[in-house]
Parts: sequence; C-alpha cells; structure tokens
Amino acid sequence: MLVFLDSGSLAEIEKYAADNRISGFTTNPTLIKQSGVTNYRSFAKSVLSLIGEKEVSFEVLADSDDGIMRQALEIASWGPKVYVKIPIMFTDGSSTMPIVKKLASQGVRVNVTAVMTTKQIREVFEAIEGDHILSIFVGRIMDTGATGPQTVWYAEQNRGASKVRILWASVREVYNVYQAQKSCDIITVSPPILEKMALHKKPLTELSLETVRQFHEDGRGISF
Repeated sequence: MLVFLDSGSLAEIEKYAADNRISGFTTNPTLIKQSGVTNYRSFAKSVLSLIGEKEVSFEVLADSDDGIMRQALEIASWGPKVYVKIPIMFTDGSSTMPIVKKLASQGVRVNVTAVMTTKQIREVFEAIEGDHILSIFVGRIMDTGATGPQTVWYAEQNRGASKVRILWASVREVYNVYQAQKSCDIITVSPPILEKMALHKKPLTELSLETVRQFHEDGRGISF
C-alpha cells in the first residue's frame, strides 16, 4: 500500500517531497484555498518542481462538461505522473461518469473523488478501466455514523480484474492506515497523521507516562 500526503501547502509539500514514507501527493480546492493560493497553474507548477517523479492529483475547478473537459486536458498535460481529480457528481447531483469515461478514453488518468456509496463505486468501475484511481472518503462516511471501512472493502471485493486503484481518503486517525493495508492500494494522510505514525508499536505504558507528565507540566502555571 502506498502512502500519499494530502496537502494544499507548498511549505508542507516541500518538507515531505523527499520523504521516503511518501509515494505521492493529493490536493483539493479546499486545502489549496486554505493555504492562500490564488493562481492554480502557478501552484501546480511549483508542486511539480518540488516532488520530482512522484505522483500527484490535481482537481478540476469547473462544474460543467465543457469546463471539466477543458481543465482536465490541461491538467493532464502538466506532467507524466499527474492524475486529474474529477468529483463523482456535479453540484446539481447529476453524475460525472459520462465525462469521466470520455476523458479516460482520451488517455487522461483520472482520480474520481468524493466517492461515498456502493452505488457510486459500481458506477466508477463500470465507467473506467486501467490506470485510474477511485477515492473513497472514509472519514466523511464515518462522520455520519456509517461504517466507512466496509465501503472500502466492498470496492476491493467488487473490482474484479479492474486495475483501477482504490484510495482510502479523508483519514481521521493513524489506525486507519493499518485498517487500509488489507483492502487499499493507496491511503492519503495529512502531515499530523504522518507524524503520529511514528508512534507505531510504542509501549502504551510509556505513552501513558508521557501523557501524565505532559499534563503535570502544563498545569504548573495554573493557580489552584
């Protein structure tokens, strides 16, 4: 399973560009906006200059067939390891699968994003085959009280001979990384989650002691 960093920050991407734990990068418009980016092309060019031969996914901003087609073709031209993120649906709720299928037929490697239902998973597998990515937003599924991992397992069990890679997105905790290993090709993590992965197999008694000491130290400046 590959680990990708999910970020819209050039500083974060630069920090982890050469990190051996990271095999690729994903971005989305929300993360990019939070980082203060105003020029998408300039941002993408900077990202590509930092990450070398690693994969990266950039998302379209358009919300129409013509707009997505135009932007996707341009994004795909930015580099040989670029995947184009296409939302599973338009903002009116209609399916983007016809345009996804058309792009794939023209050689564009797509990353279908914001997938959350088994019906959507079936639609993706029916629309595309080959070197593409299916991004399942497990964390957002679980925010509703539903079982996100089971959605991923459904995808793994139903893709058959498809070469479309399954990506576990919207990670909430390090444990998700270990859950994903049996059913995913890729998982995306934020920088805080990546750093917490260093706790793997840390003795819990030791971690408990560190926590107690932290609480005690932080309480020193509080009057009682």
